[in-house]
Amino acid sequence: MRLEILLKNPGSDKERGMKRMGGKRMGGEARSGNLRAARRSLAGLMGWSFMLMAAAQTVPPATDPGRLRERFDVQTEPPAEATAPELKTQRSSELPDSLKSIRVTVQRVRVEGSSVLPPAVLQSRTEAYTGREITGADMQALAAELTAMYRNAGYILSVVLVPPQSLADGTLTLRVIEGYISGVTVQAGEGVSAHVREALAAIGERIKASRPLDAAVLERYLLIANDFPGLELRSILAPSQVQGAADLTLVASIKTFEGFASVDNYGSKYLGPGQVLAGVTGNQLLGVNDQWRAIAVGTGNREMAYGQLSYSQVVTTEGLKLSAAVSRARTQPGDVLRPFDVRGAADTTSLSASYPLLRSRNESVLARLAYDHSDIRTDILGSRVIEDRIRALRLGLSWRVLDQLDGQNVLDVDFSQGLGGTREGDLLKSRAGAKGVFNKLTFDYERAQFFSASTSLAFGVAGQWANTPLLSSEQYALGGRRYGRAYEPAELVGERGLAFRIEPRYAGALDAP
Repeated sequence: MRLEILLKNPGSDKERGMKRMGGKRMGGEARSGNLRAARRSLAGLMGWSFMLMAAAQTVPPATDPGRLRERFDVQTEPPAEATAPELKTQRSSELPDSLKSIRVTVQRVRVEGSSVLPPAVLQSRTEAYTGREITGADMQALAAELTAMYRNAGYILSVVLVPPQSLADGTLTLRVIEGYISGVTVQAGEGVSAHVREALAAIGERIKASRPLDAAVLERYLLIANDFPGLELRSILAPSQVQGAADLTLVASIKTFEGFASVDNYGSKYLGPGQVLAGVTGNQLLGVNDQWRAIAVGTGNREMAYGQLSYSQVVTTEGLKLSAAVSRARTQPGDVLRPFDVRGAADTTSLSASYPLLRSRNESVLARLAYDHSDIRTDILGSRVIEDRIRALRLGLSWRVLDQLDGQNVLDVDFSQGLGGTREGDLLKSRAGAKGVFNKLTFDYERAQFFSASTSLAFGVAGQWANTPLLSSEQYALGGRRYGRAYEPAELVGERGLAFRIEPRYAGALDAP
């Protein structure tokens, strides 16, 4: 906004007026009166402008409508753990009758059929059985040890057998059956679309391609299938008619609709504090591995209203998911701000993609890329005092791991790059020195140590780093539900921040008095 004030030279006007009036002062007096009136109007206008600017500078960060999205955007739950495959039966490694009571001196051990474990690894186990007399039980024990080596390496269907043999030359032969998946059957319940059936069949083909079957491959694709929107998956491994193979059956059903709601007092004295959140999720409504989600939040007193509609679709059998979301926030803060008729609005459109770099039962790494397009504004007494435009690209990683101490660890790291929007010279931007081109790094780590099914201890640390001034909604905020619960949301903000928390948790039922 640009305001130009042009003032003429009063002396020149006065002289010209006197000449036109034949030397009389009447024209000069009239112009002098007009000038005084103009000065009073200008002073009033400048005073009004300064009052609005001062009021804008004192609007609490908690009332920023651009912050409602980060407060109420329902985060994706940690990847669900798929149920382990049911094993109908396993190949027996029972010793042949001809070898059960034998005692023989073994000079060497030969392992046939091994393609994935190096001979040196196998020899490290077999050399303890050479050059001495062994029994049939020893042979079976050696086969069991080698089978365990395969299982520990992830080849869960592989088994080592002692085949019938003469042992006349002192050579003990062991045979490795490197198990694999021969056939995949999809049993789809009502509501499972043809598209989802085809996606499950394609996942089955990926599993079949792992020969011998690697547990990491089986886990990855079963978990990716389990991440399909609304899908409930059960897997069964059964012996195949093909020698050394197993058949996989995928039993799928769909939960079409899910809902959630909450009531709390985590709002601020300006927007709340009571607030009600409700949402509904529709799964596979188009039958293309899609999910729709609608969220609405309100305070019931017109101080705050927020709504979001999002759509996502899993587009590949490797788990690539594309998403789009639109959200609107409207605020009319109360308390001491009510007389100023402060009104805020934020409209955001977001496009994102996510991909599981690593997916297993104990560890997952998810990469994501998002583009945010936000317009944020605040009016006081009907006049615009703040207007921010944010166009940002955000790159993030999520790491989740279950460690050997039975602790659950979650780490989220995000890098944001502002692409434009608010310019450096914009007079209505929320903070002096800030602009739409910026960069910042945020992280959030949490560890939950479980002592029982209902008790745990949680530790969290989070922070943000930026080396340039940021627009209000991009600043790091403390207070609210996660860090600083004794304080209202965004009671303390800044470009850089660090927060800690530690809390005991109990998730069991409390007995009524």
